[in-house]
Amino acid sequence: MPPPAPGAAALSQTKGSHPTMRLDSFLRSTDAGYRHAEPQTHGDRFIRKMATYGNIRPSVSFTSEARVGRPMKDHAALDMSNLPMPIMDPRGEDKEGTLCYPQPPKEIDDSFVQMYKNHTLMLPSERYKEHLQMKEAYQQFLLDRENLFRYRKRMQVLERHYPNGVMGLDGPLHPDTQLYAQRRGHILGQEAARQQHAINRREHLKMQQDADDAITGRHYGSDPNLRRSQDLGIQRKRIDPQLHPARFLDTHERLFPQHSPTWDPERAAAIRSHETRGRAHNLITGADNSLEFKVAKRWDAPPLPGMPNIKSHPGYVPPSEAGSP
Repeated sequence: MPPPAPGAAALSQTKGSHPTMRLDSFLRSTDAGYRHAEPQTHGDRFIRKMATYGNIRPSVSFTSEARVGRPMKDHAALDMSNLPMPIMDPRGEDKEGTLCYPQPPKEIDDSFVQMYKNHTLMLPSERYKEHLQMKEAYQQFLLDRENLFRYRKRMQVLERHYPNGVMGLDGPLHPDTQLYAQRRGHILGQEAARQQHAINRREHLKMQQDADDAITGRHYGSDPNLRRSQDLGIQRKRIDPQLHPARFLDTHERLFPQHSPTWDPERAAAIRSHETRGRAHNLITGADNSLEFKVAKRWDAPPLPGMPNIKSHPGYVPPSEAGSP
């Protein structure tokens, strides 16, 4: 007894199932174009592939082919552009710029139609004048309408058949072009964006490749003429003597400072005036609360001879010259 056909076996195995499932099982068994395009893989390794049916992309050959393996065509290039061919470039000939289509009128005058509705009483001479005026306006209307249609047709021919210009006459690369002004604006904007991208890319690559001479050791063994701690590859903090002089003081300068802060009587008087809002009396008792700010003289022992802190005693008076207290 011959074995049953694949289609009959598929239908017999799916009895009682949904008709869609039975049709899918039947097509998988009988139709070669409906079968899975990828061959069945065996083994203990899972290979992720896109399941497709029929010989359509992405197929096995499409997903498994590397782009680097494709041959480089002779006409292909890495820097291909959408600019017109070099033969379309302006060459300074006299005929350049001679191709021009006059602009049609922006509005077509159809006021002569209103004259058709004139049913007033008129003399034969007046009616004849109006007839001649309507006839002339109608002819001008037809001429303007034809010019508008012809202009649109010519511009469509240029855009569809001559998108890169007319050789030797006009094109988007000509600086004074009128017919290709919009196309030229697109090219100039594209070139400006490309140049800005190249500038940004160069600055970014320069920043990525930049390194300090102390880290790279370009001038190792020679005096680099650097500031303090600049030769270390770490962050520097307040190494300027003018901005942070305390980092450059030694022990003697810390113990015997050259400058001692003094009390300013004028500043103290201004602060107290702000606190009392300029009142010289007490708000509760009414007594006078004015103060006199004076700087007391120093009566302590003078610094030792040769000590640098002697300059920081502006109010120091020797006991022999001070007199009685």
